[in-house]
Amino acid sequence: MIGALWLVHGVNTHCFCMEKHWAVSDCLPVSTMAAKPHLKPSKFDNFCRSDFTYTTIRDHELKASVLTPRKALDHNPSALPVVVFWHGGGFVTGDRMYEPWFPLWMLQFADSTSAMIVSPDYRLLPEATLVDVCDDMSAFWTWFLESFPSITQAASWNVQPDLNRIVCIGQSAGGCIAIHSALDRPDVNIRAVVSLHGPLVMVSELKTSHPRIVGGVMPPPPRQAEAKIRAYIALTKGNVRTVGNPVDMWELVTCFVQQGWMPRLVSRNAGSRADTLSMLKNAAAFPPLWVVHARDDSVVR
Repeated sequence: MIGALWLVHGVNTHCFCMEKHWAVSDCLPVSTMAAKPHLKPSKFDNFCRSDFTYTTIRDHELKASVLTPRKALDHNPSALPVVVFWHGGGFVTGDRMYEPWFPLWMLQFADSTSAMIVSPDYRLLPEATLVDVCDDMSAFWTWFLESFPSITQAASWNVQPDLNRIVCIGQSAGGCIAIHSALDRPDVNIRAVVSLHGPLVMVSELKTSHPRIVGGVMPPPPRQAEAKIRAYIALTKGNVRTVGNPVDMWELVTCFVQQGWMPRLVSRNAGSRADTLSMLKNAAAFPPLWVVHARDDSVVR
C-alpha cells in the first residue's frame, strides 16, 4: 500500500510509508483507521512513528519516539534537521507521545520544514529525582549521537538525522530539561533552545502550603491533600515510572503544588542543578534561547 501511513506498536521497530520498506507485522494504516467512524484524526497523521529504547533502568526500558514527515520519505535520501522534544507534566505526569499536550505548531513546523521529531521519555517524580531526570537526559543524548545514526543506516532509512541541525524544545518540566540539555551536553550541536512555561525558578509561593487553584482545579483540603501525597509516595517508593496519565494523576499534581511539595521534590539531592536560571546565567556559552511564559499561569510564574 504505497503512500499509507503505518503506526507501529512495539519497541525497537521501524516503519516507513512505502511498501518496499515496511516489515513490521504489528502495523495499522491510518487510512484504515480513518474509515472507522469512532476513531478521530490524529495530530500525528502526517508522520511515520518509530520507537526505540535508549537506555534501561532496573529492567525498565526508557524509550524515544521518532516522527518522520511522510513527505520526506518520498524524496531522495537526505539528512533531515532534528527537533528534540521534551514533554511536560510538572515532572510528575505525561509521556513522550501524550497527544493532547503535543504542540500542534511544532508538528506543523516539522512537517513544513521536513524535520524529524525525536521525543524521549524520562523518569518521573516523586519516584525519581531531578538527578535521575538529568541522568536520563544525558543517556538519551549519548544514544542519539552514538547509536541513532547507525540505526537509521542499518535499517536502510531513506533519511538520516543531521547532527549539525538540532533544535531542542520543551514545555513545562520539559522546558527545564531542554535548557539542561544545552548546559550539560555541550558536545551536542544544539543550535537553539525553546523553553515553554518551564519552572526555571522555584518562587517562594511554590514553597508555601495554602489552598489555591491549580490549572483550573481546586485541590482537596490541605489535610486530605497531604495524606494523598504521603500515601502515594509510600506506595510507589523505589519504582521506576516514565508514564503518568494527566487525567488520572492531575489531582496528585494539584496536591503537590498546593502543599508546597514541588520545590522539595525537584531539589532533592539535586544541589545547584535545581537552580536552572542561575546555571543559565553562569554558563560560559549557550545557544540562542527563547523562553515563553504566561502571565496568568497558576503554577509557573
